[in-house]
Amino acid sequence: MENESTASAMNAHLAGELATGLVANTMPSAVRERLRARVLERAAGIHVVRAQAGEWTRVLPGVSIKRLRSDRERCNETNLWRLEAGAVIPEHRHLDDEECLVLEGSIVQEGIAYAAGDYLHASAGSRHAPLSAPHGALLLIRSQSLGSYLSAR
Repeated sequence: MENESTASAMNAHLAGELATGLVANTMPSAVRERLRARVLERAAGIHVVRAQAGEWTRVLPGVSIKRLRSDRERCNETNLWRLEAGAVIPEHRHLDDEECLVLEGSIVQEGIAYAAGDYLHASAGSRHAPLSAPHGALLLIRSQSLGSYLSAR
């Protein structure tokens, strides 16, 4: 038994000595965060989009969106919409329900202003009068896919 415990102690000592010679490569923080997000998504079924991640795409004059989630099967998505001061979303029809949460700024529809924290729900088949953002706004919108929205105008 003494030989086994002596061998174990020697192996542990040798492993410790070898470990001191290893140098860990540092990973850039952006790469580490992307890798972390992918691991978490696969491990727990959670999709993460970091505030600084993703691309803003101009869809109308003064209006850009950043896609957060897309469900091709159900033809809906969740997007951030950034409206520059003076931007207008033209009148449009909803093929499906739409949920809108004003995160920053305000929007105006038919003379009624909606500010940060206000929630709007448009039922399938309803029509939106034009929406304007006199001072700019940031909206979280869950709705039909952008392609179907643009074709329904």
